[in-house]
Amino acid sequence: MKKILSISLVLAFLIFSFTDCKEKETTKLSESTNKQVAKSKFARLYPDYNPQQIKETIHDLILKDSLLLPFYSEDVYHPIWSHDTLDVDKLKNFVSILNESNIHGLSPEYFSVSRIKAITDSIDAGLYNLDDLYNKMVDLELTSSLSAVKYIKGMKYGFINPKKLYKKDYDISILTPDSTFYQEIYKELKEDPISSIINSVPTDAIYLRLQKEYQELKEKKEQGFKTITSTATYKLGDKNKHISEIAQRLALTGEYVIAESDSIRDDSSEMMLDENLLEAINIFRKKNSYPEEKEIGKLTIDALNRPLDYYLEKLQANMERYRWKMTKAKHNKHIEVNVASAYLTATEQDSLPLIMKVCVGTATNKTPLLQSDISYLNLNPIWNIPTSIAQKEVAVLQKKDPTYIKRHNMKLYRNGKEVDITTINWKEVDPSKFSYTIRQSPGESNALGLVKFMFSNAFSVYLHDTPSKAAFGRKNRAVSHGCVRVQKPFDLAFFCMSTTSDDIYKDRLFYSIDKQPISKAGKKLAQENKLKKLPDILNPKEKISLFIDYYTVYMYPDDDMLYYADDVYEYDSAILNALKPQHSKVKKEQKN
Repeated sequence: MKKILSISLVLAFLIFSFTDCKEKETTKLSESTNKQVAKSKFARLYPDYNPQQIKETIHDLILKDSLLLPFYSEDVYHPIWSHDTLDVDKLKNFVSILNESNIHGLSPEYFSVSRIKAITDSIDAGLYNLDDLYNKMVDLELTSSLSAVKYIKGMKYGFINPKKLYKKDYDISILTPDSTFYQEIYKELKEDPISSIINSVPTDAIYLRLQKEYQELKEKKEQGFKTITSTATYKLGDKNKHISEIAQRLALTGEYVIAESDSIRDDSSEMMLDENLLEAINIFRKKNSYPEEKEIGKLTIDALNRPLDYYLEKLQANMERYRWKMTKAKHNKHIEVNVASAYLTATEQDSLPLIMKVCVGTATNKTPLLQSDISYLNLNPIWNIPTSIAQKEVAVLQKKDPTYIKRHNMKLYRNGKEVDITTINWKEVDPSKFSYTIRQSPGESNALGLVKFMFSNAFSVYLHDTPSKAAFGRKNRAVSHGCVRVQKPFDLAFFCMSTTSDDIYKDRLFYSIDKQPISKAGKKLAQENKLKKLPDILNPKEKISLFIDYYTVYMYPDDDMLYYADDVYEYDSAILNALKPQHSKVKKEQKN
């Protein structure tokens, strides 16, 4: 009986073991079948593909590449756009992002998007043998990585280095990518390249405002507008078919809202220039840095006839400028000169901005772009006339008019000693070899006016008053030798000296430059000989930062309107040319 029981137990164990083995075998077969079913399209097209071959090829190609070597060597040359198979979905997302780069004013071809898409589609279609596949996979990998780095770096720091663009006329310190930036980029791209790319785009308010305007104008461009063919001048009450054309043009960009009864017009319909339309015209003028007027003439009509591409290109160039990041922080008191618009804005926290016109350098005597701090103010300045101006202007004018130097309150010096101008035979003077030092004495006729604002810079330029006030009434105020002439020098002086509400200080300043006090108390003190003059050198109590920069699309503080300025130095053109795709191929960028 015991023997029979033992045999039964053995048989039961064997049956259980056999059944268990069959179940395990069945499970393995099932898993294998599922894996076969889930096999990717890439694996079916290229069953003999060896991922290790890609790593080896990457290693061989980037050994001398300073940008890509640290990117791939840290991860044993493992690709980010493929693993055991090509990550087609990830690449298609990347291509989609690059195709949308035009919303940033950039061409998708700047990032080789056609090349990336073509190789991805060709591999996905199974067009290559194995040897060609490895070459194409590596080409796609490196091109995509270079494009991704270029995109992220450009969005965070700008695609162009302004120091290389403007050369000697640019002295503003901007952020550039360092080794830490590249380390972070490499890490982010390996973890999630699509998120890293999406999160790199600028989010500051002015950039988003430009971007919105750019997209809206692109849509409006498709509508088109009829060219205004008239060159006549129109005044309030005038009625003409060309006035209707003006209204239609302003309606396109939103300055004018056409009444419902006027919405359908034919080419021969006439319209009156009324107050509402004139107001819209002046809004257009204001946006385009033109003076407001009571009529409309050829200058404004020419501006209205500009194609929308004119504005789109400006927005493209300025989106790039706003991608540049300045390293210098703005102080509580800050002065900014926009050379393109020829305007100065002085701001202080919790105070209304001070805005005024300025005159800047001509296209041949450009005002340099720079950063600094206001160091001191000089009342009743002496002008030490630069040699170039002395030779090209003063000496030439003195030869024509022997009274010129004396009439302009100038004096000649040689070796520090004054020279009597009557002892010089001006007929024999060669202006190009004129070697005297010329100084213009303080006073109303001094070219620097009655106050100048000094700051450290490598160009010997400064802000200053001017006796030539008429130039502030011009649209084109690029008329100086490079310095910045300010329209409201005394308001700017009060801003710098923290005395905007101190009437007696203002009276002292006016009194110091031989002007009459303004306040009643100041006038009384002057009559009693108790109003004290200020020293000629005034040192601000607070730090005042200064930027002299160049924006052809810009905004004013507490104003949501975008303004456009003429490209007087043709810097927009230089930016746009630099942003053009170069043979539709991404250039390998070296670390700065």
